[in-house]
Amino acid sequence: MRYDYSTRLRDDVSSAVLMAFKTAGIVNITAVAERVRVRNLAENVALEDVEYLVLRAAQLIGVAIEFDGLASVDGVAGTFVDADDDGERVIDTALPASRQ
Repeated sequence: MRYDYSTRLRDDVSSAVLMAFKTAGIVNITAVAERVRVRNLAENVALEDVEYLVLRAAQLIGVAIEFDGLASVDGVAGTFVDADDDGERVIDTALPASRQ
């Protein structure tokens, strides 16, 4: 784990946590961390490190948190999020035929 994160990364984490809280009322740690990591690819920071920063930022302001994995990130690690006819989330976690 690195300790010398840039000011830009830390600011991005803080704003992403606040935006997630304002829009959803809860912060999905993994999904927010993945969005921050992708926006800051040049920093070359591991997802686990960004998750730690997001968790600390969420705890600092006292918001509700959840750990939903990457289920809300479309097409990551064989997990796809779709909506059925009622508009509810349907998660398909089936492995591709090549990995079964």
